[in-house]
Amino acid sequence: MLQAAVAIQAGVCVDIFAVTNEYTDLASLKFLSIESGGSLFLYANTDDSTIPQDMYRMLSRPYAFTCVLRLRTSTEFKPGHSYGQFFPDPQYENVQHIICCDFCNICL
Repeated sequence: MLQAAVAIQAGVCVDIFAVTNEYTDLASLKFLSIESGGSLFLYANTDDSTIPQDMYRMLSRPYAFTCVLRLRTSTEFKPGHSYGQFFPDPQYENVQHIICCDFCNICL
């Protein structure tokens, strides 16, 4: 998604808070938050929701952008695939930029 790539390059993390009990096409918006290192929250109503606590938690957590993950191996090995919330460096081979420090689900 182009908007997520622009957000990553600008160091912006997108969190989406949606409050509705009707159908909302969040499937098309989820990639903006997922690929920028953010989160997506869906609440049916505001009566008994945890919106204030969730917003406080998201705004007070530590963030780190433009981090680099470098996996060093011997010359015979190269990572075949990588999975997680990070993206490859356009200039250097096998260098990954971590989108947000809050996520630890990276597999190489």
